[in-house]
Amino acid sequence: MLDPVFEKMERIIVFDFELFGRKFEVSNTIFVTWIIMAILIALSLLFTRKLSVRSPGKLQRVAELLAETVNNLCKESIGGHWRRFMPYLGTLILYIGMCNIISIFNFIPGLHIYPPTKDINVTGALAAISIAIVIYSGFRYKGFKGWAKSLADPMPLMVPFKLLEYVTKPLSLCLRLFGNVIAAFIIMEMLIALLPIVASPFSAYFDLFDGILQAYIFVYLTSIYIGEAIEVEEHT
Repeated sequence: MLDPVFEKMERIIVFDFELFGRKFEVSNTIFVTWIIMAILIALSLLFTRKLSVRSPGKLQRVAELLAETVNNLCKESIGGHWRRFMPYLGTLILYIGMCNIISIFNFIPGLHIYPPTKDINVTGALAAISIAIVIYSGFRYKGFKGWAKSLADPMPLMVPFKLLEYVTKPLSLCLRLFGNVIAAFIIMEMLIALLPIVASPFSAYFDLFDGILQAYIFVYLTSIYIGEAIEVEEHT
């Protein structure tokens, strides 16, 4: 009975096409990512359609609340240079959050709408982009000499350990997000297969609350790493 649950964890080819004599396969991860991109673009147009300073509408207030939440997160973790990183972190939390909760549309047959973040390639790519921005931030605000000097702070013995952090940090980001999403996905699919009547309340937790929480944690840790990368510059 549980075989279909584990089959859904495998890579599913939605469709394929040929281009320049080569065959390309579009997996469910890519297909659902396209759906998420379309949803985010549509929502951005909807929420910013009638912006007003004097009499903001309900949708604008929701958008401002989300923006203020991300702004406060960036200010607290990054400091004075938070504005430069807010667009990336804001986009990141929206994308990961939507990825994590997209499985609530799983009732549509044949579309294989499963969270892209259950694919370790997706979480690995997000972690790699984040750590690349962290490294760039160190070079950008400290310079190469300042960055190299920070590796030896407080003593030269710390250099190999701090270099190792550029491996352990993205690995931690990747596995934490992937592990939580895949665990929630398996639990929900097992509940749907075995006890479909009681699955809805658990979906509210695993698909919504936990999904949004994991997106926040990923972005919060990324902002912390960025803040650490420019910390010396902040205090000079």
